[in-house]
Amino acid sequence: MNIYELIQSARKYRIEGNLVQAEHVYREILEIQPNNEGLCYELGNILQDKGQLSEAIEYYKKAISINPKFPGSYNNLGNLFRKLGQLQETFYYYRKAIQLAPNFAGAYYNLAQAMHDTGQVQEAIVYYQQALQIEPTLGDAHYQLGNAFVYSGRLEEAVTHYRKAIQIDPKHVNAYNHLGIVLVEMEQPKEAISCYLKALEIDPSLADSYSNLGNVLAKTGRLKEAISSYLVALEINPSLAGLCINLGNVFRDQGRLREAETYCKRALQIQPDLLGAYSNLLFTMNYNSRYDAQTVFIEHCKFEKQIKRTPHPISLPITRCSDIQKLRLGYVSPDFRKHSVSYFIEPILAWHDRQYFEVFCYANSKKYDEVTSRIQGYTDQWRNISGMSDEQTTELIHKDKINILIDLAGHTADNRILLFAYKPVPVQISWIGYPATTGLSTMDYKIVDNYTDPTGTTERFYTEQLIRMPDCFLCYLPYQDSPDISSLPAISTGCITFGSFNNFAKLSPDIINSWTQILKRTPDSRLLMKSTSFTDKETCEYVTDMFVQRGVSAERIELHSFEQSTKTHLSYYNRMDIGLDSFPYNGTTTTCEALWMGVPVITHAGNTHASRVGASLLSNVGFPELVATTFDEYISIAVTLANDLKRLQSLRENLRD
Repeated sequence: MNIYELIQSARKYRIEGNLVQAEHVYREILEIQPNNEGLCYELGNILQDKGQLSEAIEYYKKAISINPKFPGSYNNLGNLFRKLGQLQETFYYYRKAIQLAPNFAGAYYNLAQAMHDTGQVQEAIVYYQQALQIEPTLGDAHYQLGNAFVYSGRLEEAVTHYRKAIQIDPKHVNAYNHLGIVLVEMEQPKEAISCYLKALEIDPSLADSYSNLGNVLAKTGRLKEAISSYLVALEINPSLAGLCINLGNVFRDQGRLREAETYCKRALQIQPDLLGAYSNLLFTMNYNSRYDAQTVFIEHCKFEKQIKRTPHPISLPITRCSDIQKLRLGYVSPDFRKHSVSYFIEPILAWHDRQYFEVFCYANSKKYDEVTSRIQGYTDQWRNISGMSDEQTTELIHKDKINILIDLAGHTADNRILLFAYKPVPVQISWIGYPATTGLSTMDYKIVDNYTDPTGTTERFYTEQLIRMPDCFLCYLPYQDSPDISSLPAISTGCITFGSFNNFAKLSPDIINSWTQILKRTPDSRLLMKSTSFTDKETCEYVTDMFVQRGVSAERIELHSFEQSTKTHLSYYNRMDIGLDSFPYNGTTTTCEALWMGVPVITHAGNTHASRVGASLLSNVGFPELVATTFDEYISIAVTLANDLKRLQSLRENLRD
């Protein structure tokens, strides 16, 4: 067999996957032609395929020693050193390949990937673009360039390149999947769903695509379909802890709190250090009337123990206030945007006395809107910490020399609670966003008031020391373009319309029973409910059936889903005569909205902060008589008020003032 035939034989063995025989033949040929750089290169490829990286490097270098202008060997050496994590050599060999072959698209692409891997995303974008200028049909380069643009926040450009990757390779499942993720960010859920379904059509075993599909279905209120999609993903890959968290969230939105807690706990079984799962569990417990305050508190205290890598508080000198010209305040939140928290923090930031305070905001979100822009205008320093590790953010806060750090999220979504375990500042405070203790010994204070936390009643349920504001612990900023208040709906409809726009998960069996009694004792009255969960047909049927089973006809229950427009959402209060608060987790934003729109709210006050926010709001607005302490009293107040149209009309006209 001549040399040519031997080479053909070796290549055939490689194509067939018989790497051992291919290696044997190449070595046999190299004994005949030891100075053939092409054969050294081919043997290097075989050895790389076999995972014998050191020997592969040896033969690529031998090819270069024979022919120093062999770009393929330089490029492949770059690939090997990238696998080995030796970045200096990686960049050297890729650049050498490009220097020798300026039109070597693959080398540009590989260098871009190495840049991308090491966080040099802007440089990576340049090299991806150069690779595509040379070879526009590199589908993977378009896909990776799309990923780089996403990282840089350039979503429209990312979409363009994901679509090009799909155009080149209609079966590029990763491009479909990532395109779906970006389209969700761009508020195009229908298009995102189409992308996920296409990915699953190509490969039905993609757990990530089922999970992402579940996310967008949940976001659009299609809860039953979301649950089905999540369960398929879990069946494919039972180790997806993050998916269990999302599944728990959907069950919570459906009011199925036991299932919600089950999946939070399952996430922790899969990944015990997944603090997001623990936060979700704690948050969900606040909704559940089965738990007393002590049980909820004990579980929160376990959170700090759950932090296996317990961070050591940073040792900081305590600076006397008299030595500081201005106190530096740092606010940490994912919700400096159109979100309930913004209604209560924006006026605070706007009215800080700049003679005494310097305000820093640490935003844990990439979402920006008109509210974000306004809040940025109130701050002295704006820091986006989304994507930064807890260690990096802690160092940043420390360098900013913050005196007081305020957490506005607690255990709600996208929190950065672990920052406060590091204690990067002398004083740390919990406020606004979470209705219970953080469970952290490093959190010094929580801001409350005398209504939410009367002296001598709730202190034992906090790891923090309570700071009681003299009046209300909140300051509400109404929507600037709020609709006008209508006349009392009962005058035109001829019946009383009770209403609640609280998250459905807040509605405990006790409160549903109370509402049933109110409806039964107020003939022809109706109940208007509005929640994101009511986009889902199954949830609507479940809610209606709860009342039907208790003797209230379905025609008296009116359900509405989420409204994107704040003005349209507020206009729904013009269809409501009396607001009914939830229990044990009172409404906050919804109660303020109702009062602002002239709708009196009846609340049930319990023995926790979460169940006493309504008492604070109503007492501060001047209507403590609308606060009940028993369910019988709650029912009685509602029925009495429903029979007093003159008072309802007066409240309608004067509540906003």
